[in-house]
Amino acid sequence: MTPEPVSTPGSTFVALSKFVVANDKTAEVKEAFRQRPHLVDTQPGFVRMEVFSPLDRPEEIWLVTYWTDAASFDLWHHSHLYHDSHKGIPKGLKLVPGETRIRRFEHVAS
Repeated sequence: MTPEPVSTPGSTFVALSKFVVANDKTAEVKEAFRQRPHLVDTQPGFVRMEVFSPLDRPEEIWLVTYWTDAASFDLWHHSHLYHDSHKGIPKGLKLVPGETRIRRFEHVAS
């Protein structure tokens, strides 16, 4: 049985945000993602979100969001709700300078 695709290749925009925790807040950051308020879930164009952390570098976090188009992501990224969604960030969190990135992708195939 083949699983149903979560999006249609070629018609989906993917945003990958990567950052590296510089202090002892990695476990708190991961828990904050598990307990996130899901504000993005109802935004126009939003498809889904996944959060990854490499086994060989657990303090590195990859946030991958799937959208119907780049414009929907851009509207979300500059919205008040986007800023509200970050209220769960652990107090005192520090990131490794120069390690934070946002990359934009076309979904080519599943």
